[in-house]
Amino acid sequence: MRIETLLFVIVAISAVALVVQSLSMWKASRSIREMVGKLERRSVELEEDLRRLMTRIEGVVKSVEPLGRMAENVKANVDLISQMVKGQVQDFDQFGKEMLELGRDQASKFDYVVTDTVRKFEQTTELIQKDILRPAVEISSFFKGIKAGLSYLFNKKASTRPTESYPEEELFI
Repeated sequence: MRIETLLFVIVAISAVALVVQSLSMWKASRSIREMVGKLERRSVELEEDLRRLMTRIEGVVKSVEPLGRMAENVKANVDLISQMVKGQVQDFDQFGKEMLELGRDQASKFDYVVTDTVRKFEQTTELIQKDILRPAVEISSFFKGIKAGLSYLFNKKASTRPTESYPEEELFI
């Protein structure tokens, strides 16, 4: 009997478990049905919201459409201005290079003129010293010598007093 009792207890526990399991399944299916209903209502509400939103978006797109064309025009103008500025910058760069080259040429010419003028001035100065000053100094020295000689001659006759003797250094000075 013990096995029968044990078997009865196991069957009773299984039956109770089956009933509890059935109740849980019934409750779960009911909860799922309620959730499905809520989801269906929510999806209907979302569909209505989406339709209203789509209508608004269509209105916004229609109102923004001219702005898109304006943006395209602005982009085209900006591209044109950019090309013009790029051309102007290239022209200015070329102008700057040409001016720099011209400045270098002029500086080179100026340097040549200054160098040539200084060289000619030095040659002229050398020529003046060689051809004019040296002969003038020689002539001046010649006349000073004659004057000193004449002065000595005329002073010797006029003055009969003995000449004082000077040391050589004083005579040199």
